[in-house]
Amino acid sequence: MAKKILVYLDGSESAEKILPYAIEQALSFGGKLILLKVCSSVPLVTSASGSSPYLIITPIASEMSARSQQELANLYLAKKARELAEKGIDVDVATIVGSFTDSIIRFIKENAVDLVAMTTHAYKGWKRLLHGSAVDEILRESFVPLLIINSTEE
Repeated sequence: MAKKILVYLDGSESAEKILPYAIEQALSFGGKLILLKVCSSVPLVTSASGSSPYLIITPIASEMSARSQQELANLYLAKKARELAEKGIDVDVATIVGSFTDSIIRFIKENAVDLVAMTTHAYKGWKRLLHGSAVDEILRESFVPLLIINSTEE
């Protein structure tokens, strides 16, 4: 029985394709959705020194980037949570700054999550070799059921 359902959203339409399935699970089992977004700890904002073509990544730029990402993620998740709450869904939100799979695994363990719902790109061949599969890693490490759909399928 899924009482706490972790729904990973990255802000994309493809990730949001999992929502109808997660909503159905929550309604069927009287569960709560926890919308999660992991923000990269790798700086997205860099600063250039004068006319130098080299980028300088400073700890301050890195911290500001992570904070900006987290603020944007909070706004995005709050909007989604309001939409779900209006439909009568019990929902919480969480953002984490860190590495994708490690952050999700830690969140699952620390919050007694019963089910993880997310999408995958279902890469094959060279793309899978290049991009890896975060879903595979979460499946191996989490020890909770995963509800996964292929985001490229209609």
